[in-house]
Amino acid sequence: MIWALVFAFALAIDLMATAYSLRATYEYAAAFHELGLDWDVQDDGSVKVGRLPAKGQKPEPLNLKITQINGANVAPGATIGDIASQLKAAPGASVTLKVQGPGERLAELRQPRRPVHLTTDKERRATVIVATRLGIALLACSVLLLCSVLLAVRRPRDPVAMLFAIVFAMMAASIDPAIQLWLWTGYGWMEDVLSDSWYYLLVIALAVFPNGVFVPRLLRWLFLAALPLVAFLTLPQVNTTLQVLVGVGVLLLLLGGQFVRYRRLQTGIEKQQIKWAAFGFASGFVLLAIAFIMAAYIPEDPTRQNLLFNLATLIFFSLGFAVIPLGLLVALIRFRLWEADTVITRSAAYAVVTLIVGVVWGASSDLVKLVIEQVLGRQSEAGATTIGAVIAAGIFSPTQSLVLGWTRKRFGGPLERMRGASAKMKKWALTETPAELATRALAIIDDVMHPSAAAIVLDAALSRDLVAARNVSSADDPELVEKLPLADDESSIGTLLLGRRSDGNRYNRQQLEAVEELIPALAEALRVARSHHSRESEMQQRLDEMAARLAQLEGGAPKPA
Repeated sequence: MIWALVFAFALAIDLMATAYSLRATYEYAAAFHELGLDWDVQDDGSVKVGRLPAKGQKPEPLNLKITQINGANVAPGATIGDIASQLKAAPGASVTLKVQGPGERLAELRQPRRPVHLTTDKERRATVIVATRLGIALLACSVLLLCSVLLAVRRPRDPVAMLFAIVFAMMAASIDPAIQLWLWTGYGWMEDVLSDSWYYLLVIALAVFPNGVFVPRLLRWLFLAALPLVAFLTLPQVNTTLQVLVGVGVLLLLLGGQFVRYRRLQTGIEKQQIKWAAFGFASGFVLLAIAFIMAAYIPEDPTRQNLLFNLATLIFFSLGFAVIPLGLLVALIRFRLWEADTVITRSAAYAVVTLIVGVVWGASSDLVKLVIEQVLGRQSEAGATTIGAVIAAGIFSPTQSLVLGWTRKRFGGPLERMRGASAKMKKWALTETPAELATRALAIIDDVMHPSAAAIVLDAALSRDLVAARNVSSADDPELVEKLPLADDESSIGTLLLGRRSDGNRYNRQQLEAVEELIPALAEALRVARSHHSRESEMQQRLDEMAARLAQLEGGAPKPA
């Protein structure tokens, strides 16, 4: 019930925030621009204005507060919507504004009303910027809400899953575009309430992930210790950068605590859950760290800010929140848990490739630009940029092949590991019994396929013999749903029985191809091992019979071993 209420609230807020953001962009902004004014909303919801610069002039600082419009007072706590509506309703071809500047100085502005005529290029640029920012923000909100729904539907009796479901819904109601709605309508305190609430719950949820037990047990005190931490992160007197560092640092420490839990666990489902969750949170925190670092370089004066740089900062911020829940969602609903190693290593490989190419492109662009400008002059900047891009493209392909080749070799997929096992089986067939060979084969299959149960049955003259099994005691166990004939070029020798994957999912195409490639080698090895073992057994039986016959001829019964 709590989750349903929080989710409905978050969904409604995101829908209203989207409508409000579009209205602020196209309606409120037009009311100011018609009067030749630029505007900026402060953290407390107040609005500061300044004159729009003429062509070729520097923009004025936005440090004026409107107190009267055509003699009518503006309410002290007026929001951007209130002021825009009052400006739009003001009669006349010009509007007289009384403004309050720095140092409580009052001044009067008479602004003529001019219809806003945007060129096609300006309209297109403004639309692209707004659409990009709002699209990425809504993507993050949609991912958070979707993950919240999936956790609540798939794991309704899991308290950890439900805790994260509530956290994700609260996140969706406190990031862009909802944050704009709260701040610009004068309800900034709601943003603080929501952020503090989901942060507190997130701290507790990370401490008990994935099974609801605090590891180490000292973390039980977080129920109380997190309260002053949240208060510290909310105080307006504290430096914002310090608050961000402390808040993110605590979350990283809790993620580090998962390594303690990870090292205590045997190989299995919980280890894979921790891998996926750590991957999602680490990726999200990296993107958020990039956003906070970029935000530190944004000038406080709005007239000196770059729109594209601000947009890039918001994109990294929204993408960070979009990535955080994905790994955790996979972990808690146990979807494709065993693909964690492949996904994580390939993601790391692509990150390395992107970093190397970016550094090479940046360095080569500056160097080539410098050389070309010295030789051909400043008019050849486009050519320098093109050459830098060509150099980066030349670096990309070999770097990608090298890094991905190393990851495939170091963290080979099922097919590579199965191929290595096929060569080993030829040697084992000459030295091991069929039961030992089958046991080793099941160990390899378990490492690659991760079945909940497995068995190997060999065909005998009048029966079928269970020679090896994992997690079952009979070949007729209902857990064994997959039946694969063990056949080589000659004929079938038995059957490989597999249960479903231990995470409840179907086997992927790569795993099925790997086991299909292993089956002929396994069948041949079992045939050789059984034949070799049969001859050895027959020879041993004859030696025992000869020893017994010799003992009889010598006149005495054979001594016990």
